[in-house]
Amino acid sequence: MKSLLVSLFLLVTSTSLLFAISPEQPTLIWSDEFEVEGLPDASKWIYDVGGNGWGNQEEQFYTDARTENARVESGVLIIEARQEGWPAGRSPTHEYTSARLLSKGNGDWTYGRFEIRAKIPAGRGTWPAIWMLSTGNSYGTWPRSGEIDIMEHVGFDMGTVHGSLHSLANNWLTGTQPTDSTTIGDVDTAFHTYRIDWFPDSITFYIDDAVFFTATNPGTGFEAWPFDQPFHLILNLAVGGSWGGQQGIDPDIWPASLEVDYVRVYDIGDTVPLDTDGDQDPNVTDPDDDDDGLTDEEEHALGTSILAEDTDGDGFSDFEEVEAGTYPLLIGSFPGSNESILTVNNDFEFGEEPWIVHTNFLNAGGAWQGQVGSWGGVYSVLDYVTAELNGDITFYSYAESDVERSEHLLYQEWSPIVIDLLPGDIVRFRGEATADLPNGSFEARAFIRVLDTSFQPTSASVILDLDANTGAFELETTLPEESFNVMQVGFLIDGPLDVRASVDFRDIEATLNEFENETWAGFPVEDSWADTGGWLGYLYVGSEPWVWSFSMGTWLYLPESGVKPSGAWAYLVN
Repeated sequence: MKSLLVSLFLLVTSTSLLFAISPEQPTLIWSDEFEVEGLPDASKWIYDVGGNGWGNQEEQFYTDARTENARVESGVLIIEARQEGWPAGRSPTHEYTSARLLSKGNGDWTYGRFEIRAKIPAGRGTWPAIWMLSTGNSYGTWPRSGEIDIMEHVGFDMGTVHGSLHSLANNWLTGTQPTDSTTIGDVDTAFHTYRIDWFPDSITFYIDDAVFFTATNPGTGFEAWPFDQPFHLILNLAVGGSWGGQQGIDPDIWPASLEVDYVRVYDIGDTVPLDTDGDQDPNVTDPDDDDDGLTDEEEHALGTSILAEDTDGDGFSDFEEVEAGTYPLLIGSFPGSNESILTVNNDFEFGEEPWIVHTNFLNAGGAWQGQVGSWGGVYSVLDYVTAELNGDITFYSYAESDVERSEHLLYQEWSPIVIDLLPGDIVRFRGEATADLPNGSFEARAFIRVLDTSFQPTSASVILDLDANTGAFELETTLPEESFNVMQVGFLIDGPLDVRASVDFRDIEATLNEFENETWAGFPVEDSWADTGGWLGYLYVGSEPWVWSFSMGTWLYLPESGVKPSGAWAYLVN
C-alpha cells in the first residue's frame, strides 16, 4: 500500500468526521532540463537505429547520435524529421531521417509520475510519440510486456492527442486497447505538459494537469495488466506508417520537429528502487545492470535483456554466448552446440518458440492491406500449427479478415546484429514437405528470405514451389554484400480465405556455413560430427582446430593436420 500524506479537515456533524486524503508529495528522482547544447545527454539517452518500419511500415530511418535529427538548442530538445536520402553514400533506401531516444538502462522505473513538456509538429504524415516500453520484457516480447502511450498525435488529425495502453489481451492489432483522446487547438504552436500517474492499480493520463483518461488494473494477470515491471521512456518522431501515413505524407512540410522542454520523473509513493545485480550501484548509474559482462547499451543493440544475465535461459550468460559466437536469444544455440545448425525445435517439442506465424492481408490485386502475427500476441503459433507424434508438422492457412486474399508465413528469423551473418556466408534450408492446395487458387512455397531494411526480399532470397508430390527439398543461398535486416527460413501459403490450405513438413534443418568436408582426418563427417569409431568416438569438428569429444565431454585442441595413422597429440582443456 502506498504511503499517504493525510490532510485532515473536520466537518462537525452529529454523526461523523469527514477526511480528505491527498497523495504523498511528489519527489523528483530523474530529469533532463536540456541545458547543454549539442547532442542529447549520453548519460540519459540512447538511440534506436534503423529503417525497418518498426512494426508500423514507417518511412523514416532513425539515425544514431546525429545532430541533424536530435540536438539540444536554447534549452529545448529538438527531434527533427528531414526529407533526405539515407543511409548516406548509397543509393537512398529511405526518403526521411529522424531520431528515437530511449532512457533504457539510464532511466527505468516501476510506478511514478512522468511529466514531459513538449510542442508537437504540424503536417500530414507526422507521427510524434512520448511513450514507454518494458525494459526487461518480463512477460515476453510485445505486446506481452505492455506499452504505455503517454502522448500520440498524427498530423492528418491536427489537435487530437491520444493516450493508450497495450497488452496481450488488449492492443491495437485487435482494436481493444484502453484509450482515449482530447483536443488541443494550439498543440503545434505552444508547449503543453503531457503526464501520467502510474500506480499499481491504475494509470491516469493528464494534459496540462487536467485528467482525460484513467485505466484501472482488472486484477486478472499480466495478459491485461503487465504494468508491474520496469519501463523506460521513448521520445520519437515517425514519418508516415500504418497510422501516421493513412492520408499520405505532405511533401512540403519538411523538416518537422518534436520539441521537448523538459522530462521529469517523480516518485509519488510506489516507485521501486532498481539495483538488479545487487552491487549497491543503482541501475540508473550502473552501465551493466545485470552484471553479465555486456553493457546495457551493448545489450540493447543485441536485443538481449539488460535485466537478465541469461536472456534465453539456456544456462549460459549472454556474454558467454556472444564470446562463443552463439545466439543469446535461442535456447538451442549455446556454447558447445553445433554452431552451423540454425533451426531448432523443429518438432515444436518445447512449444512455439522460435517459430513465428505472420499474416499479410492482401486485396484482389495483391496490394498489402494489413498484418497480424504471433509476434503481436494476436494468436499463438500453435493455433495454426499441429505437431503429430510421428514428427509430422502441419501448417494451416486461416481466415482473419474481410480482404480477398492472405499470405500466411511460418518461419524462423535471424538478425546480423545478434548472430554473425556476413557476406559470403552460405545458408541452407532442407527437409521434407508437401502441400495440400484444395481449390487450385493457392500457392505454397518453402523459402530462404534475406530482407532489406524495408523488409523487402533481396536478390539473395530463394523459393521453392510446393505441391502434393514435393517430398525432400534443399534450398541454398549466399548472403549478399549489401546490408540486410534479417534472414528467414520457412513456409508460405498464399490464397483466398474461404478454404484452408496446408503444408506438411518434417525433419527441417537450416544451417550456416555447415562443415563442407565429407571427411575429417580420414573419418566420415555428417553435420560436422566425425565418427572416429574406437579411437575417440564422435568428435564435433565444426570449430576445428578445436574439437568437442562426445565421449570425454570436453574440448580438445586437435588440428586435422596433426592426426597421423600412429595417433595424434591433443591439448586437453581443464
